Amino acid sequence: MLLKGLYKVEFETARRRATGVVFADDGKLRGGSSAFAYVGSYEQDGGQIRGKIMSRRHTNDPNVASVFGVDEVRVDFHGSSIGDFAQVEGTAAEAPTLGFKAVLTRISD
Repeated sequence: MLLKGLYKVEFETARRRATGVVFADDGKLRGGSSAFAYVGSYEQDGGQIRGKIMSRRHTNDPNVASVFGVDEVRVDFHGSSIGDFAQVEGTAAEAPTLGFKAVLTRISD
């Protein structure tokens, strides 16, 4: 299924877990949480997904820590989509030894 629509995204590294939302449309990703904004792009070939996303802190809230331990990261990811779900994994250039996993659940088209 084409990765298009509004998704809840649950992501984690070995440091911590977090949630946010992301809107996917025509190869673009846009979203965020209460403290971070996400901007990126993706390509899909059948059920396989590849992309890049940048996460940047937009609110200085010490109660909301980055899952990577830094406030700005560029993540390369790959994974697959099935129906209303997608699973991806990857790494951030700023923390290359810290693996990243995410599950996206469609909220709306």
